[in-house]
Amino acid sequence: METDANIVVIGAGIVGASVAYHLADIGVEGVVVLDKGGLDVNDGSTSHAPGGLRTLTRSHFFTTLGIKSRAVYDKLPLAVAGQEQFYRLGSAQVANTAERFDSHKRLHEMGMSHGIASHLLSANEVAELLPLVDPTTVYGGIHIPSAGVVNTSLLATSMRHIAEATGRAVFHGNTEVLDFDIRDGRIFGVITAGELGTIRCEKAIVCTNIWAPLLAEKAGAPMPLFPGEHQYIYTKPVPALGERALTEVTMPVTAFDDLSIYFRQHGDHLGIGSYAHEARLVDPHDLPKTAVLPFTPDDFTGAWERMQHHMPGLKETGVDHGFNGMFSFTVDGMPVMGETPVAGLWSAVGAWLSFASEVGRVMAQWMTTGDPGMDVSPAHIDRFHPYQSNSEYLSRQAKYFYEIGFEDLHPSAVASSVRNLRHAPYHQRLEALGAEYVPFAAQETPLYYKSNQRLVDKHRDAIHDRAGYHAIGWSPIMGAEHLEMRANVGLVDWSSMIGPIEVSGPGALAHLQYLCTADIDLPVGELTYSLVLNPSGGVMRDITVARMAEETWWILTGKANMPAERAYFEALAPDDGSVVYRSRAEELVGIGIWGPNSRAVLDKVTPNDISNDAFPWYTWQHLDIGMAPATAIRISYVGELGWELYVPRSLALHVWDTLWEAGREFDMPTVGTKSLLSMRIEKGYGLWGSDMTPEYPPAASRMSWTLDQTKDFHGKEAALAARVDRRIVTLRFEADEAVVYGWEPVLMNDDVIGFVAGGEYGYNVGAFLAHAFVDVDYSATGTEVEVQFTGIRYAATVVASPQFDPENVRLKS
Repeated sequence: METDANIVVIGAGIVGASVAYHLADIGVEGVVVLDKGGLDVNDGSTSHAPGGLRTLTRSHFFTTLGIKSRAVYDKLPLAVAGQEQFYRLGSAQVANTAERFDSHKRLHEMGMSHGIASHLLSANEVAELLPLVDPTTVYGGIHIPSAGVVNTSLLATSMRHIAEATGRAVFHGNTEVLDFDIRDGRIFGVITAGELGTIRCEKAIVCTNIWAPLLAEKAGAPMPLFPGEHQYIYTKPVPALGERALTEVTMPVTAFDDLSIYFRQHGDHLGIGSYAHEARLVDPHDLPKTAVLPFTPDDFTGAWERMQHHMPGLKETGVDHGFNGMFSFTVDGMPVMGETPVAGLWSAVGAWLSFASEVGRVMAQWMTTGDPGMDVSPAHIDRFHPYQSNSEYLSRQAKYFYEIGFEDLHPSAVASSVRNLRHAPYHQRLEALGAEYVPFAAQETPLYYKSNQRLVDKHRDAIHDRAGYHAIGWSPIMGAEHLEMRANVGLVDWSSMIGPIEVSGPGALAHLQYLCTADIDLPVGELTYSLVLNPSGGVMRDITVARMAEETWWILTGKANMPAERAYFEALAPDDGSVVYRSRAEELVGIGIWGPNSRAVLDKVTPNDISNDAFPWYTWQHLDIGMAPATAIRISYVGELGWELYVPRSLALHVWDTLWEAGREFDMPTVGTKSLLSMRIEKGYGLWGSDMTPEYPPAASRMSWTLDQTKDFHGKEAALAARVDRRIVTLRFEADEAVVYGWEPVLMNDDVIGFVAGGEYGYNVGAFLAHAFVDVDYSATGTEVEVQFTGIRYAATVVASPQFDPENVRLKS
């Protein structure tokens, strides 16, 4: 039997139901939703999820999804008359230590920046909100009123009823998907085990969460996701609840952050969920029919004892029963959203109930218009590198993200359990210099070098020490490297940061002219800086484009997100073979040399003329360095004279050693990546992902100068028409001890007028600097504001940018 559909949604849990709900809402006809289990009670986590709804997190992405999902849940009609599905009592997080309470202050400030109310609580106020908690056992907490407790199955059912009532969506339970009809890289149908047989369709979307890897396997598409077990128990009746036991929910869903445990009320008893045990991962091929596995009581012993300590009333009761429910965990803790390599086959998995409605709306818009309508970069399916689908890598990272679920990672931390997977060809040289690493794109990347401790005394007067929280991940060596490169020259391992994508062919010029906001019809040997926009006019990426030959260009872009960026760029190219994309990022290794003496060092090892007249700024040339060829590009992210050098991987060690030896005359140090970030903010250079994002048009980031309005380019009309309510500014702080990282609120008196995008200390200007988006009425130079971090307000002033070398004299020397 064969039937027809426009879009097939696979999985009728909260995410699948949301996708169908939003598709029907925007008028899409022919939506068919399939689930291998029942519809009111399905096989997945929707049916066993405890129902904690989060609206404020430490992630801008999840906070945006959460607050918008809440708005939809709030207006849904009851799925079952008389049966409540949303208890609007908020959520609470409890701190056992002063350090954790500081993290709650930062979460409160995240809420201020997003317009989401929260209230910090003393220990006694925690007990007033949560009468079962002994205030002598806790330090304090936070209450987020907009959150709550939901019945996830009922929300999904309500969405299903609404979608069905439109006549645009049909749901089928007990209908398992066996395979796909895929031809020439495109989906043509979904093959089911039920009476529906094969459903012919133009598009299908996988919303099956823990079962997604199995379906992806059938489609030949990667799916870096692993199921993991999570414990949840129901207590016996709790006498201490008193009259509260007569109502299903009378208090917020609550997390004890330091314990990795949470609880909610179920009438006369409690439900307690625990992550305080070793992660139990389940091979997708070994999954049972439902997402529920037998309870493992030994894993819960410690959690139960700790909860009895903090909630003494639990000593009067016991554990009635429990189960190990399964959720999905990805290699980076983010959902997997977007179109798979199979055209027309989409994914929306790894998203929890708190975020499900907005995930559904985003996917509905994305599938039908090509524009998700928000920044989905953190969750984009194209973000993964090939090694991230490796089974060992995936299982290690999934386990890691399970275990750190309640941790408040410092902004300087990189969430990764995998170390020493990838190295620069000259890694041993970096080791010998005492490199302190951070994994960037899974490559060990130097933050700074212990061998440069000697430079700290040389520059001590310009370096202000940090203490406490701000000292985490920081070293005075970072400041010393910054100052030394400005005064002398530095050699930089650039191999994990930036790489070239080669674009060639007879159609390349026309394609790149449309892709890029800048004019890229340049003479061979020249380059330009450009933006790439989305259909809404937001900034998808900033890139450098170099013309390498008559029909060949390089796009220089970040290596961490390169797979997603290349996919986005290539999707805008014609499919007639006239444009060819080729990554050169692994073939070529990037090395940076910058600073006033960089020309003198490079001149010692190349026969080529690299004088300013022969090799001007924003041009490139082929050079010989020692015995190796290199492509030298005269650009700088630090605002100094210098070059990015791209050399064949097999010759990178030779080039590094050759430059290092040439630099001995100048006592040239190696310089880590952290110093580059403080140098870039002195120069007012933007950082994509914070200063420029898909959510803001170029004008908001003060990047309108990159738009060549004499030509057409992708997103042009939307970018030029976009209203700018907030604009990026540079803030200079008065206090030497001021440090901010991102998403701290900017205040005028007590009113929030913006938020910090990012900041670093400007060692050459002698002040901490930050970029911030503020209301346009407060964006004028000289405006005095305050920025709040961990409860402390720091005075800052809007200043002209850049603060260092505004005439670019050093850069062009």
